[in-house]
Amino acid sequence: MAATKYAIGVDLGGTKILAAVVDNHGNVLGSAKKSTQAEKGVEAVIKRIVKAAEEALDDANVKKDHIAAIGVGAPGLIDSARGVVLNLTNLPGWRNVELARHLRSWHPATVVISNDVRMAAIGEHRKGAGRGAHSMVVVFVGTGIGGGIILDDRPWVGFRSSAGEVGHMIIAADGPFAIGNGIRGGIEALASRSAIERDLRAAIAAGRKSILPELMREKETDTITSSILAKAVSKNDALTMEVMRRAARYLGLHAASLINILDPEVLIYGGGVIESLGEWLLSQIREVAFEHALNKHHLNKVRIVEAELGDRAGVIGAALVALDAV
Repeated sequence: MAATKYAIGVDLGGTKILAAVVDNHGNVLGSAKKSTQAEKGVEAVIKRIVKAAEEALDDANVKKDHIAAIGVGAPGLIDSARGVVLNLTNLPGWRNVELARHLRSWHPATVVISNDVRMAAIGEHRKGAGRGAHSMVVVFVGTGIGGGIILDDRPWVGFRSSAGEVGHMIIAADGPFAIGNGIRGGIEALASRSAIERDLRAAIAAGRKSILPELMREKETDTITSSILAKAVSKNDALTMEVMRRAARYLGLHAASLINILDPEVLIYGGGVIESLGEWLLSQIREVAFEHALNKHHLNKVRIVEAELGDRAGVIGAALVALDAV
């Protein structure tokens, strides 16, 4: 029997850092979470990554010397071959940062850096809702929309290692601009939580009635969170239902395009919006996707399902990819 190997998987986000000790079977043995505190700069964030990794080791009762690899998923453009972060979304100052080198100075192990949603897609493929599928697409619907593609059991990275940007597939050429990145008419501009919140706020400002302001006061927040959207849907708030159904239709058209282009075995949906609204939203996505898919033959075998791993997908995927490189 092959010896068990251990890796640290890290999911670096704009607001939090999640680290986990994972074995080569994909089991999470211990984990830790830290706030990113991105405003303190690159060096401070790297120190917090290391601190999260050390706390995960303590939680797992695994010594650092037993770690064979470190995998990191980060939200932006990565030069994986060099272990360099080229540019990160929502983390100021992250330009051409040699993150792999910094982490090797803490522990001289194999270090692999890649895009965060690509790592999460690999996690879902190997240990989550995509187990057993040879081709799949993962779509994460949260503040933005990101995803990853698996073809013939391997992540499809593309010619320039930038494949999988499913959030920027254009659905409505004359549609709104995405918040923050300027791409017009993409699915992120139409159906992300940020886009949904934009449309809801505009309607309320125009005089539409809604229970959303009351729900936000109850939660003591200025943001229309995914959980607030779910609460408004459960109470049949007319405005929220209208905007959410429109977003579901856009997501269904987006899913149909993914099916028509890639013909995957499974589409997996995750992220805060999906986690909060679940089957209510997924059933509408399926209906629209199957209506617009071109090849109807055995279309019922194309599964459209919810992700299983939650926020563990990224750390599991990152750890397993890093172990693959050992």
